[in-house]
Amino acid sequence: MKKILLSTDFSPASDKAIRYAINLFGDTPCEFTLMHAYDTFPVGGSPEIGYALIDEMFNRSRKDLAAQIEELKQLDTKHIHVFRTELVSASVGSAIQILNQKHDYDFVVVGATGRGNDILFGSTATDVVRNVSANSLVVPTSITTTPIRNIVMAVDYQSVCSFSEFDGLKELLLEKEATLTLLTVLKDGQLPTELDGSMKFQYHDYFKGVHIIDYQLRGDSVEEGIFEYLSLHTADMLVMLTRHHTFFDVIFNRSLTRKFAFNPTLPLLSIYDEATIVVPDNELVTF
Repeated sequence: MKKILLSTDFSPASDKAIRYAINLFGDTPCEFTLMHAYDTFPVGGSPEIGYALIDEMFNRSRKDLAAQIEELKQLDTKHIHVFRTELVSASVGSAIQILNQKHDYDFVVVGATGRGNDILFGSTATDVVRNVSANSLVVPTSITTTPIRNIVMAVDYQSVCSFSEFDGLKELLLEKEATLTLLTVLKDGQLPTELDGSMKFQYHDYFKGVHIIDYQLRGDSVEEGIFEYLSLHTADMLVMLTRHHTFFDVIFNRSLTRKFAFNPTLPLLSIYDEATIVVPDNELVTF
């Protein structure tokens, strides 16, 4: 049974993401955990007033969480899912990290509005993608529920820690009978024959049984190449491998996955790579 964490702040954005996830995994037995995180904050006045406000916030959140979980149970028409709730006093990113360390979720689902403060400081979605060691599904508010036909994964054919990291993706592809497009953006002057042929074979071997399309194009940057592909082709989900980056990569915003998570145009599945990559300051990080 898959374990999936659904983050909610009771907004239309989180509600859209949650319903998308339940529809996506509707035919697979899952344990859905609906989590709400609320920050405690200092207030003026006596400590008694502060404690009373925190207590009121907790009770209101618990009531809203109970009401939402009952709505979600109605979506389980096949009665194959288990639903749980978690109410955590912390920031959303911290709460998800704490729960994931305890329960090791297969997927963490968050909604994205693209209205974070700015790309440097990011949003809840970018915080989760960058800091939570789990596969994260970021769902934009603009999404409409349609059958999954084409899943596009951006690949650079660098080494991965383990292909088992793609197990959840492979199961989804086989269940939906979807096509997997392996999208590679070639650098200026780079020839397709320069790609790591061994890694390409390993990708194809691992995803055996899945209909695969190899697609290559040239672009001034990986980001522009992905946007160009998405502007010309129909895709139902974008998949990117999220590697650990250095502090400077975050400060200078060189994580491409983080950019797409900030303002996604279609559901983004971030596959967490256990390997830690230390990159020199003068080298561009793609994913």
